[in-house]
Amino acid sequence: MRKVQFMAVFWTLLIAIPLTALAISFAAYLTEHLGEILGGMYTFSQTNSVGARGWILELSERWPEVAGMIVGQLVIMITLLLARRAHLSENKNSSA
Repeated sequence: MRKVQFMAVFWTLLIAIPLTALAISFAAYLTEHLGEILGGMYTFSQTNSVGARGWILELSERWPEVAGMIVGQLVIMITLLLARRAHLSENKNSSA
């Protein structure tokens, strides 16, 4: 049992320490270069969108459609789950 605990701690630390160092270095890099990154994204967005309107503006006009599709899919999935549950309970009651 002690070997299992040791292995769990060992692998957790083996994974956690490098990823923590990576996250800290990424946060430092992002803090130093955020202006350059956003400027590059803005330039890329302007050059690749229709009429140079930018991707942010295009996506802001489309988000209600996407939200409606996601909500519609959720309603369909919930309906299917409830119908399946009701069908299973009917089968259990009729066989008993």
